[in-house]
Amino acid sequence: MLHKIIAVICLMLAGSLWAKPIDYYLPEGERFNASIPSPSGFLNQDLGDEHLRHDQVVRYMGMLAASSPEAKLIEYGQSHEGRRLVLLVISSAENMQQFEDLPQRKDLLKVWQGFSVHGNEPSGGNASVLYAWYVLSTNNQAIRDSLNKTVILIDPTINPDGFDRFATFANSFRSKATVTDPYDMSHNEQWPSGRTNHYWFDLNRDWLLLTQPESQGRITQYQKWQPHLITDHHEMGSAASFFFQPGVPDRKNPLIVSNNVTLTEKLADYHAKGLDKLGQSYYSRESFDDFYPGKGSTYPDIQGSVGILFEQARAEGGVIETRNGERSLADGIRNQFTTAVTSLVGANALRDDFISHQREFSQKAREAAAKLTMKGFVVDVSKQPQRRLQLLDFLDRHDIEVRNLAANKTIDNQRFIKDQAVYISLDQPQTTLVQALFATDKRFENNTFYDVSAWNLPMAWGLPWAPVSGSIDSNDQFEVPKSQNGYKKDAVAFAFNWDNANAPAALNYLLSQQQELFISAKPLHVDGKKLPAGSFILTVKDQSEDDLFSMLSAVSDLFAVEWHALRTFQADSGIDVGSPQVQQVKAPKVLMVVGQGVNAYQAGSLWHLFDTQVHLPLTKVRINQLSRVPLHRYTHIIMPDGRYNQDFSEQHSQSIQKWVQAGGHLIGLQRGAVWADKNLQAKSESEKTNEDSKVDKKDTVAESKHYADFEADQAKRILGGAIVTAKADLSHPLAFGTLNETQYPLLKGDVVLSESENPYATPLRLAKEVEAAGYVSDYWQEKLTEKPLITADRLGRGSVIQFGFNPNFRGFWYGTQRWLINAIYLADLVRETKLNK
Repeated sequence: MLHKIIAVICLMLAGSLWAKPIDYYLPEGERFNASIPSPSGFLNQDLGDEHLRHDQVVRYMGMLAASSPEAKLIEYGQSHEGRRLVLLVISSAENMQQFEDLPQRKDLLKVWQGFSVHGNEPSGGNASVLYAWYVLSTNNQAIRDSLNKTVILIDPTINPDGFDRFATFANSFRSKATVTDPYDMSHNEQWPSGRTNHYWFDLNRDWLLLTQPESQGRITQYQKWQPHLITDHHEMGSAASFFFQPGVPDRKNPLIVSNNVTLTEKLADYHAKGLDKLGQSYYSRESFDDFYPGKGSTYPDIQGSVGILFEQARAEGGVIETRNGERSLADGIRNQFTTAVTSLVGANALRDDFISHQREFSQKAREAAAKLTMKGFVVDVSKQPQRRLQLLDFLDRHDIEVRNLAANKTIDNQRFIKDQAVYISLDQPQTTLVQALFATDKRFENNTFYDVSAWNLPMAWGLPWAPVSGSIDSNDQFEVPKSQNGYKKDAVAFAFNWDNANAPAALNYLLSQQQELFISAKPLHVDGKKLPAGSFILTVKDQSEDDLFSMLSAVSDLFAVEWHALRTFQADSGIDVGSPQVQQVKAPKVLMVVGQGVNAYQAGSLWHLFDTQVHLPLTKVRINQLSRVPLHRYTHIIMPDGRYNQDFSEQHSQSIQKWVQAGGHLIGLQRGAVWADKNLQAKSESEKTNEDSKVDKKDTVAESKHYADFEADQAKRILGGAIVTAKADLSHPLAFGTLNETQYPLLKGDVVLSESENPYATPLRLAKEVEAAGYVSDYWQEKLTEKPLITADRLGRGSVIQFGFNPNFRGFWYGTQRWLINAIYLADLVRETKLNK
């Protein structure tokens, strides 16, 4: 009997190091409404014990809404994996009786508090349940009174898929006895970690880009409620303390007004007092900035709200030892809870300042915009009707007013055609956000950036555009583009224009139906129809008319693509449909290398592209399993950016080289391209000579520099994310459908492709003047000038296609993503191009 008692006591002692009683988190001297169950009572576990799952959080929030007339749970969407995205709205019972009127009430202070946008930063999501219960149940008179004039919106788990991925991992490897050793597996997540959502996107970079359903639903609610304050609760490195804004003073976005900074600084005093009371150290003017407007703490700042970033030291699996002492989940929950409360208290104390700031923001911004020479922006959507619909939807989600171009307009020799371009005026409430989306700044007060330095919308989407300085005719009469499809019984084939944004999805669909399809390496002019290179052709042969018409109708309905009936294979001019330049296209079977060492963000963006836009099944194989995979089953292998020189064996190199020479197509991105260059491509004699030559540096004296200058000098060596100018060879098969000779990739990283010995193998090359938008230092300007961005060389019967950048950056760079799609579907069109001696 004694040994059982001892075992129970040991377990209790072990557990107590993890969990804390609820009094540990709460202010002293307050009493609580016993009719509203506490998180510990409802969930049957102390906070800080096991990591909460998303379903537990949502279930508890639903219980709070059912238990109190002061709360209502609303669902604003679903994650990719079907988890509910919810807001718990809290205000006085009297206010909640007119719930539908609350978003429009100008007299109410609106405080939005969001937690755990990164799923493996769990202290925020775990604190959200405590905070919601506290606000509804405390007898603190200041909190009770604030509900009469405040609406609180709690977004408890912004990234439910990642949150659950991490909770499952951490709880699975948690020991009964607390293991604080940082080398324990409970503190070392498996790739790709719970930070990201289902497709491995960083949702804290998606507030502006809106590529993910979590962001789309959240921004719809943001624009509906227009909160005065948004708090954004994160975690950082375990050895750190606690951070709250204002952040680095000279690294804010130039569009953020000074009053925003003033309010942030005033609110910071409340956080400092709250954390001082706990004895929790902190910092507030280092490391983090307010520059990229796609983050949760910056997106609100350019729309009249005030966004506040909080960063809590991570406890990883639960309790971890660091060089600065132990960090625990319980302490993280307490800090996040405390700053959520100080945000509410401080915002109410400054309520008049917050309300007036938002009320005056748009008017002052419009007055400032009226003084600019530029009055708005016109964007050409004539060549991409699907992109026009997508653009209108994107702008509408951000509550940006957009109009149709009502008369032809020429700006700097660039012609915009009526009804085929859109106009976005600066004279509108969202003028600051519009300016952010069209920014081309290249010079900044501080050249150190926490994230990318450029995000220009038309450059990213590959849409011609121009600033408008004079008058322009516009209206709200948008025409819905209609396909001109016409079925003909006597047709011998049906041709599809590859320039269409949805053409790859249509091609993939037809291939999945086992249809015989051909693709043209040159433009076609057949039966009165002119089609660009890359257009694909469905031959009729002996198919029944009903089946054929049904399939074509499905393609039209699903993908809104145009197809043209051809009654002959004979060309009106140029090549015939039976030309050697028209080759059969086979259904690709694509493998993508993933796993430890691979850039999960980039791999996720590629997975998302092919899965959600092209609908192509992508086989994802971890590096440590690659040697067991029969490569001959695959037509293409994608190697995203990653540490291949470290993680690939000689066996990997030999297997892939044989596979390429036998007809496979290898697509390497950034460090994946560097690996291919070193291991697969034959080096020129000059390169070998350079590698073999050794420079004796024993007598070289290094230049001494001031230690304090390191960060500024380092910033010049980092290409943290800038838009560059590139020139495309539109005759190259990999360029088909990209439409524009001048293109604007986003470069991030330090990879520069080697020059190919084949002069025909570089379809995309940087311009002489590299910089288009964002910060490119003189160091990088010199390194990048006129360097290759894409190379494509034959190797045996296969090919090696190298990208010096991610053409699908964050799933938003529609202007360059076609290069990657073409590398899958058009790789066989890339011929051997060696001149006879």
